[in-house]
Parts: sequence; structure tokens; C-alpha cells
Amino acid sequence: MQQTVVPKTIVLKPIVLKPIVLTWQLSEIHGWGLVGLHTVLHLLDQGQTPLLAERPLLSALRPANRARIEPLLEAQQRLAALVRQAGDKVLCLEGTTVLQALGNGFVPGAAANLRGSRTVGVIAFEDTLFDADVLARARNYDRIVVHSTYNRNLLVEQGFTDVGLAFQGVDPDELAPAPPAGRFGDRFVVFSGGKIEFRKGQDIVLAAFRRFRERRPDALLVTAWHNHWPHTSASIAESHHTPTPPAIGENGRLRIVEWAMAHGVAPDGFIDMGVLGRDQIAPILADCHAAVFPNRCEGATNLVAMEAMACGVPVILSANTGHLDLIREGNCLPLSRQSPVPDPDGSRRGWGESSVEELVEQLDRLYTDRAAARDCAEKGRAFVRGERTWSGFARAFVEAVG
Repeated sequence: MQQTVVPKTIVLKPIVLKPIVLTWQLSEIHGWGLVGLHTVLHLLDQGQTPLLAERPLLSALRPANRARIEPLLEAQQRLAALVRQAGDKVLCLEGTTVLQALGNGFVPGAAANLRGSRTVGVIAFEDTLFDADVLARARNYDRIVVHSTYNRNLLVEQGFTDVGLAFQGVDPDELAPAPPAGRFGDRFVVFSGGKIEFRKGQDIVLAAFRRFRERRPDALLVTAWHNHWPHTSASIAESHHTPTPPAIGENGRLRIVEWAMAHGVAPDGFIDMGVLGRDQIAPILADCHAAVFPNRCEGATNLVAMEAMACGVPVILSANTGHLDLIREGNCLPLSRQSPVPDPDGSRRGWGESSVEELVEQLDRLYTDRAAARDCAEKGRAFVRGERTWSGFARAFVEAVG
């Protein structure tokens, strides 16, 4: 792919020799932040000094990681000032490889006017509409790196030949197996995580759990469904399982418990954990017997699902899109009955609608055969800890960037 020549370009030579420049914010609260953080930590381990265009969210970093990132702040402030001064002009850092974070439609985020001698687009997309404008934006990068076979295949179908692939992962040290604390008593605990939206399928979870609990009254649904962008949760109302999205309270938070009760879940069968800190994930999952992810689409491979697998929780996964890169023989329970999601404009190619009945059946399998559930959990844990770690991702990612 040839990089488009843009007029009104400011060319600068950085002091650091051939650095990699990241244009998005580092943190430990969402996927993008973790991708950036672990890439930077890997580069530092290799004796390379990356440049940051966005100030890291230091309050969302563990102390050890914060200490390693803080020395990069002075250079980050200088670069951010140069980006601001450039205004609507393109700022080209000669001799660098700029990693540009892209959203659906290949739209760049912060520091969109920053380019390097090589500019690599990094993306995990769910919107599969490739019109002329989208294709033009995508071809404006020297290389594109994605996080799922699903995304790579879609780009190859569109004629892209320079596509790298790096699978996201988990931090095994952070998710060390913990003994159950019994915080939920002797209930059969089903965990569901991920921000509420149509794509994530929480409506399917509620419909299935309601039926499952009719069979197994001791079942408890524990959720971590908070959405940092609550207005996007309105898309859940596209589902035939729910007529309305959760309301947004005066504090700006979703009224998740109220929404679950409106869908027939008994008050004693549901607990919303709110926003889980990184140090809370493993202890909560240690008390869970199943984790369910009937997602309609994943542009990457689902960080929350991998965290559950790493903690030794048997996982139920929809067999579609990015989830297919996680499914191996015996390491999870796949939801194989996938029907197409309505797609009038081609923006949901490959999306899948999971069967509520199959999800109930898989939950019942885990409930009735605890030995098989333990075997599934152990295979899932071994897979993620062996093949899906952040250190492995960072190595593959830097390699894929070239």
C-alpha cells in the first residue's frame, strides 16, 4: 500500500533513533489501554524508548507499571505540544514508525494528523461496511495490524495484502489462581462481563439465565456490565429479547439491576459488581462456576473471556468472529447454533446470533457434571496462559508492525 501524500506537511526529525510512536492513551481499564501499555513495557525491556502522543492515565496503572511509564512523560508532553501546534497540518516525524489507533470505519482517533516515515494502522473492527470512503482511509496506511483472524480475512477479501496479526492476551501474574472465598455462599454462580451493548449480547444472557434458574433455583448471575460510554448501551434495544436499554441514572451510571429485574430476573438471583478494578477480577472469578459470552461479534478475541479462562472458570463462547481464535477442543463450551444477525447494509458480515436454548443447555452441562466442568476449566486455563499472554502479544505485535 502506498501512503497518500498530504499537502501542508510539517517534517521533524526526532532525537530518539527510529522510535515507535503510539497515538493512544495507556491505561489498565480498557483494551486499547492494555494494548498500548504492554507494547511499551515490551519495548522498554528490549532497550527501546517509545514515544507517546497521549498522556497515560497514570491513576489507572498499577504502581510498578506507573513507575516504568513516568520517565516517558517529558517527551510525551513535548510531542503533544507539537501536535497541537501543527493544528490541521500533518506532522511527520521522520525516521519513526507511528502506530495510529483506528476505530470502526478506519477513522483515526487522537493525534490523527501525526505520521511517520511509516504509519501503521492498528484496529479491531466490528463494522464491516467497506464503502469507497472506508477503503480510502484504510489504504492510507503502510500496513494494518489486527487482533483476530476474522478481521484479517475481511481485509484480505478487500484486496489488502500487508496485514499483520497479533492476538491480545492476559497477565498471568495478575490473574493468579485464588481459592474460593465463598462470598456468594453455596450458590451456582454464573459470571457475565463486558460493557452493555447489542454486540456483547447481555440480552441473550438475561433470557437464558431466566430459563436456567427455573431449572436450578440456586443459580446466581453476577455481572460486570458497566459501560464507560453509557449512551452506547442504547443499541441493546435492537434485540427482540428486550424492548428498552437500561436507564442512565443521575450519577451517569447505568441502572443495571433495575434493567435486569424488568426482564424477569429475581432480585435474589442477580448481583451487579459495578466497575471491577484489576485487583478484583481474580478474587471474584474464583467464586464463579461458569462465565458466559454469547457475543454477536468480537473484532479482537474478548479480553474478559480470556481473563475468566486464565482464572480457571469454564467458559461458554459464541462460535463466531473473533471468538473463533479462542475455541479449541475441550477448552470451552462453544455455542455452535449461530444464526445470521440482520444486516441490511453489509456492516455486520460474520456476526452471529446465539441460541438461548443452547446457552441454557451448556449451563446445565456445567451444573450437572462438575468433573467435566473442571476439565474444561483446566484446558482453558492452560490454553490462555500458554498461548494468550500480554508478553506474547507484545512480541508478536512489534513483529507485525515491522
